[in-house]
Amino acid sequence: MSHSVVAKLALVAMLINCSWFASAQTLQVRTPLSTENVRTEESSLVDLVADAIRSAAGAEIALIAATSFSELTIPTGPAKPEDFERALVFRGDSIVVMKLTGAQLLRALEHAFSLYPAKSAAFLQVSGITVTADPSAPRGERIKEVRVQKETLDKTRKYAVAMPAPLAGGALVYSKAWSREDVDRDTKITLGEALRQYVSSLSE
Repeated sequence: MSHSVVAKLALVAMLINCSWFASAQTLQVRTPLSTENVRTEESSLVDLVADAIRSAAGAEIALIAATSFSELTIPTGPAKPEDFERALVFRGDSIVVMKLTGAQLLRALEHAFSLYPAKSAAFLQVSGITVTADPSAPRGERIKEVRVQKETLDKTRKYAVAMPAPLAGGALVYSKAWSREDVDRDTKITLGEALRQYVSSLSE
């Protein structure tokens, strides 16, 4: 059986129509948002964080490791932008943009799925890409398809990929996929700022 990690490309519209509505600086959450099982799968709240990173950086893709998240469920009812920041353990981490080839991204995704279905701090949450993986395949051969927006991943093309600075620095053994030489720029925007701004924009 294949396992899919799907980055929601129109998350704002999806949330407004299906999960919550916004009024002033308070958002009314219609269905609980959670980081539950963040080390093995995606969820509505981690999708929101990944999309916030990509939006703040103006990147094509965003990656963030499961270890960056705390256990949090935002229940139905009113919530303020700062409530969402509690999902982040390292909210002060800066967002960095790297220029990575499709081949490097593929290596990173293989690493992210290397322990699956066991829980892993290195499991990646994503935005801007759709990943299909087969956990029954040998390690290093589990990623079966990667699509960037609607296009198949090009192993030779370089993509603008946003991520927290520690991850860009090779934390969690991601040094096997990239190096500091691949850093294009530091946005000087923290994870907390990006998330707060993104959530606030939903209430405008």
